[in-house]
Amino acid sequence: MRLLTKAEACRELRFSLSTLNRRIAAGDVPVKREPRGRRHRVYVMLDDEPPGHGKVADSELVAAQERIRELEAQVELLQGQLDQERQHNAGLVDELKAAQERRGPWWRFWQS
Repeated sequence: MRLLTKAEACRELRFSLSTLNRRIAAGDVPVKREPRGRRHRVYVMLDDEPPGHGKVADSELVAAQERIRELEAQVELLQGQLDQERQHNAGLVDELKAAQERRGPWWRFWQS
């Protein structure tokens, strides 16, 4: 059993402070109160193992690794497409500059 402050318990349980307080008042979340002068310090009592920190099943691990491989392949494909677009755009920039040079300085004057 672990004792956590309310702030720590909120982060671990992913509750807001008001939700945690309601659950404490309802008796859903066990607490330990330590006297501190006229007030009490409240510690939330949680199991030894935080939620989500259990063992992952082998099938889940295999599925996750497969998904990672799929996403890596997709990233590689998208990176290739991005490189092609960059090359295409660089070619368009070159064409635009060449067209502007062919028009000469009188083109800028005529456009105004």
